[in-house]
Amino acid sequence: MILRKFLLLAFALLLCLVPAALAADTAPPAPSKSTLLVDAEWLKANIDNVVVIDARASSLYAKGHIPGAVNAEWTYFANVKGQPGNPGWGEIFEKDTLAKKIGAMGINGKKPVVVYGDCGGWGQEGWVAWVLRLSGVPNVRKLDKGYMGWLAAGGKASTTATKPKAVAFSIPAFQGGYKVTTPWLVSKLGEVKIVDARTPFEYEGGRIFQERRGGHIPGAINIPFDVVFASDRSIKEIEELDAIFRMHGLHPDNEIVVYDTAGVRSAHLVMIMRMAGYEKARNYDSSFHEWAGTPELEVIQGKEPGVSTINNTAVEEAQPQKEPGAGQTS
Repeated sequence: MILRKFLLLAFALLLCLVPAALAADTAPPAPSKSTLLVDAEWLKANIDNVVVIDARASSLYAKGHIPGAVNAEWTYFANVKGQPGNPGWGEIFEKDTLAKKIGAMGINGKKPVVVYGDCGGWGQEGWVAWVLRLSGVPNVRKLDKGYMGWLAAGGKASTTATKPKAVAFSIPAFQGGYKVTTPWLVSKLGEVKIVDARTPFEYEGGRIFQERRGGHIPGAINIPFDVVFASDRSIKEIEELDAIFRMHGLHPDNEIVVYDTAGVRSAHLVMIMRMAGYEKARNYDSSFHEWAGTPELEVIQGKEPGVSTINNTAVEEAQPQKEPGAGQTS
């Protein structure tokens, strides 16, 4: 009898401990549009069970951020050595380097991650979510309405920088077909739908960010990345997003490549498109900087998409060799 009571007590204690152990790497399912977005109330209720990433500039992070958030600007994940327009400038690091940087943020690939940015920003939170998804972190979410939405919902702010504990993380291969490279895109011109996520001014030929030439990639249509925001800076409902994309001649079955200047705004748009059911949307992360910086590649100026007359062989020979698998899309 005593042994039986002891076993029942031990089993009861185990049942109490298991949920606490699981809580370290899990959080309740997110609300509406849960494949990508969470709201401030959900984050307040689950903040102890997630890794929070502040994707804004370090200067904004220092002035105030969500308590416990780790700061990671878009350049943390990308090669920005040299000059914009050089081959590979703005492209994410190769797998081993990227894995170390992700692990250094305390991300193990299992614990949920919530990324946020600022209303009126460049979609840096979408870029970070894109990087993590392709690196094999499926449970990453974006905070709808960003930091200002957090404050408006009564969320607390902190000026104390968070120093995360590094954990082991590896990337055997990039996942999900999220990324494309210049040679791949050149080989697919005329076959894939190309979306320019910049402003109409940039699309038509204006230069803002040291682009070596102005214009757009032949065949690209212009869908500025910020069309996905409602007036309160939340992301529009999926039905409205779908209507916008279809109005521009896109269909969920299309293979779509999105770009901007250095891949940040386009990464954000790719994540929203995938949320809306456009699961073949991919980001060209070295984007127009590399395209305009490659003399063999054409650019089109004006409001019309234009048509390419590119010699694929000449372009492929002009591109530097990359590590095996770097040009693959999955």
